[in-house]
Amino acid sequence: MPKFSRRTYILVGLAALVIGAIVYVRWTKPKVKPQTEAVSRGTVISEISVTGSIAAKTKVTLQPEAVGKVTKIFVKEGDSVTAGDSLMALDDRDVTARVAAQRASLEAAQAQLDQLRAGATAQEIRVAQAAVDTAASQRDAARATESDAQVALDNASKNFEAVKARAASYLKSRVDAFLVDYDQAAYVAADSVNRLTTALYTSTNQLSFYSSSAQDQSQAEFSRGAAKATLPHLQDAVTSVKAKGDDTGVADGWAGIMADLAVVNGHVNDSAAVLNYAPTLSSTTLSTYQANVNTAQSNMNTVMQKLTTDKTGLDTQEKTNAADIQTAQTALSNAQAALTAASNSVRSAENSLAQAQANLELKRAPTRPESIEAQLARVHAEAAALDGLLTELSKRTIRASIDAIVTDIPVTVGENVAPGQPVVVLNTKGNFEIIANVSEIDIAKVKVGDPVSITLDAFPKDQTWTGKVLSIQPAEKVVEGVVFYETKVLFDAEDARLRSGMTANLEIEAGRRDNVLRLPIRALKETAGRKFVEVLKNGQTAQTDVTIGLENTNYVEVLSGVAEGDQVVVGTAQ
Repeated sequence: MPKFSRRTYILVGLAALVIGAIVYVRWTKPKVKPQTEAVSRGTVISEISVTGSIAAKTKVTLQPEAVGKVTKIFVKEGDSVTAGDSLMALDDRDVTARVAAQRASLEAAQAQLDQLRAGATAQEIRVAQAAVDTAASQRDAARATESDAQVALDNASKNFEAVKARAASYLKSRVDAFLVDYDQAAYVAADSVNRLTTALYTSTNQLSFYSSSAQDQSQAEFSRGAAKATLPHLQDAVTSVKAKGDDTGVADGWAGIMADLAVVNGHVNDSAAVLNYAPTLSSTTLSTYQANVNTAQSNMNTVMQKLTTDKTGLDTQEKTNAADIQTAQTALSNAQAALTAASNSVRSAENSLAQAQANLELKRAPTRPESIEAQLARVHAEAAALDGLLTELSKRTIRASIDAIVTDIPVTVGENVAPGQPVVVLNTKGNFEIIANVSEIDIAKVKVGDPVSITLDAFPKDQTWTGKVLSIQPAEKVVEGVVFYETKVLFDAEDARLRSGMTANLEIEAGRRDNVLRLPIRALKETAGRKFVEVLKNGQTAQTDVTIGLENTNYVEVLSGVAEGDQVVVGTAQ
């Protein structure tokens, strides 16, 4: 038997202690166990939360019947008015002047009739001739004004077309730059996956080296598969956007392309993270891998930031274009209105000249019964014209059409208004309803008759009312670039404490399923459009695809994939 020294025995004993310590640490490491909840039967209610305000059910919006500037406002918001009360006055100086002129014309026609009956003098004939000369001068001046108005209209029309062309050019420049950045983004994403990070993985998406972090390895390998699967979808999206080649296509494709880039960017970040746990890689290889991954991170961040900047620039350009075109359109409309007014003045001056000439002829002609009858007809025509102008003058005063309360005056003194523009809003008392704006994301879930739970900011939170969806406006309303649909809710019961304008918080029951299979929302997972849960059976978990229905913050209705009582993973615990 060989003999060993005391030193040899000591070294063997120390080695045994080290091995025992390693075994103990590994066997006593805390285990991670999944937390589960059972698939159960119950009720799933989908609710949509929106905020609205109480309004009187009967609302009257008053609009002017003529173009003009607001000179006086006789009421204020909250005033009670009765039908016929004057609410607002528009500048009536032009109509008043025309009324005065028409009164003079009527008086002149009547005087001419009286003169015909009495017979004209030499002095009267001279006066009639002077009237003809004056009317001819006024007619010539009106024609000159009309000519100037036509030139102004032509210039406004040319400017409108130029503004539209310039807006289209600016927008095309934005779109072209956007398309170039989309191409660059697709290239960078493909380069990040297929070249810069490919050395870290095998062809089956597994790490090509040992990682001391199982969690980071699993995440990196999983995101590798997701990123590779996303690249064709990303390229197809970019190709589709380029095929459309317009601002709508570019904007519509932005969210989807950014989502695909986020998947690739997540994989690049996961690759960077797993390199922190690569003890078996040589320093040279590790440095190479890290440099490539860093390049991929930088490239991805750059193209994603470019696309975000492009989207902001496109949105801003569209708003600027809309404002510029609206300004040019308003100028064009104003020029058209000015030309119309000038043309009306020409016709009025021509009529005045014709009347003056007729009067002169009457003065010169011998008095005959038929001449008296003709002048009498002119008197009647002048009286009818005066009645028309008086009617037009009455349109310059906005009056209450019903007994009501003034709830809104959206214009101010000095502001120009036009027919069809709301200037005063009246509400009757009682019969309250709630008006709320529901976003386009949720409006498809809401239908007339849906139950609504209501709380009001003016009352304690535990005090509630009920109601039902009364109507949904078919036309959209755009607020700061977001599309909404005006939805009206009717209270189930009237309450004397309700006031117009109160803020109402609504919970619209958009869907309800009773006695259906449901699982905790925390258990539902989704990757690349696939929805699944992890089911625990015999101590092992397995992914199971599920089809879902209604969902809320706690539960989701499950249509297929699991059975009642199945234990689904909702988290983990040591």
